[in-house]
Amino acid sequence: MSKEMGAVAVFGAITVVAVIMLLLERRGMAKRKAARGGRDIDVSNLIAFGSAAGEGEKTRTPN
Repeated sequence: MSKEMGAVAVFGAITVVAVIMLLLERRGMAKRKAARGGRDIDVSNLIAFGSAAGEGEKTRTPN
């Protein structure tokens, strides 16, 4: 096999692995969304306020 064919084979293998990983991630995202009852999480609140925003405690003061 020539160098060019080897490069094409390696690039093709990398592409196939990337597509498989993308499909597995999309399947995982669908499962997580279904587990949340179809709701999306607003990640901007999580970035700004941390994990307390996911629990609805971003404006609550500790007792």
